[in-house]
Amino acid sequence: MKIIMTHRFKKYYLKHLEKYFSPHQVCEYLKKKEHTFITLTFPYFKFKITINWVSFRWVWIIIQTEKIIPLLIFLKKDKKHGENIKWNLIENEILQEYSHALEDIKKWSYTVFE
Repeated sequence: MKIIMTHRFKKYYLKHLEKYFSPHQVCEYLKKKEHTFITLTFPYFKFKITINWVSFRWVWIIIQTEKIIPLLIFLKKDKKHGENIKWNLIENEILQEYSHALEDIKKWSYTVFE
């Protein structure tokens, strides 16, 4: 599975949470276990993960089989979104982050983790 992390995602989301895990840990976690991606609205999915005893909520877009782009990540205890990510509540934020991800990809401003 390839995870395509854009510059914006790393700067605005991952930077604040990297004290809990590294991108490589997420990749290893995804490879080791079977996971269920819960559909928000196709092709956007939400995903729950616990690494090092800390729970996170992710929003991904799957662009091809085995290729995913993370768009948002929150701590589970985040009061704004964490516990329950719902499409109708954060649709604009997801679409905006998708737009930024596309811009980064067009500029070749991303890192691929396998």
